[in-house]
Amino acid sequence: MSAIITNIARAPRVATAPLVPGRSVHLIDIENLCGESRPTRNQVEVARQRYMEVGLCQLGDHVIIASSRGNWMNSAYGWPGARYLVRDGKDGADLCLAEVMSTEGLTQRYARAVVASGDGGLAPFVSELAAKGMDTVVVSQSSRLSRLMRMAAHKCIVLTPELEDIA
Repeated sequence: MSAIITNIARAPRVATAPLVPGRSVHLIDIENLCGESRPTRNQVEVARQRYMEVGLCQLGDHVIIASSRGNWMNSAYGWPGARYLVRDGKDGADLCLAEVMSTEGLTQRYARAVVASGDGGLAPFVSELAAKGMDTVVVSQSSRLSRLMRMAAHKCIVLTPELEDIA
């Protein structure tokens, strides 16, 4: 189950046509999505299942999962087939995802960016993608969704009940 929040203040803008129309990039901070600093393989699997139930991930989409180095194996076993980025330290996963959003030309390659994190530090990067005309969606747990992220994206999907209540 999930709730959808549409940001009517952020109207979609005309974007340059992506190379693959309709294809999405999914940028996932696995620790934030799981609600744990050290998620287990089972928690990652539950988070993946809940994320897939939202219905945004389609065949051919690109999934990028960021975590700390110590969580890499559980991420890989719990969510196989993704691109994995690792960085230790405060906000390491956020820094990985911010780097992808700012340096990899996502607006030319994808029609939509789905960011699975509620961290406000990513809001300027999500907002920048939206300002360039890319459809942006944030998926998060209610307790982890910052006001900045809610305002940065075109749409927010709040996972209910909280994932840590299930796992």
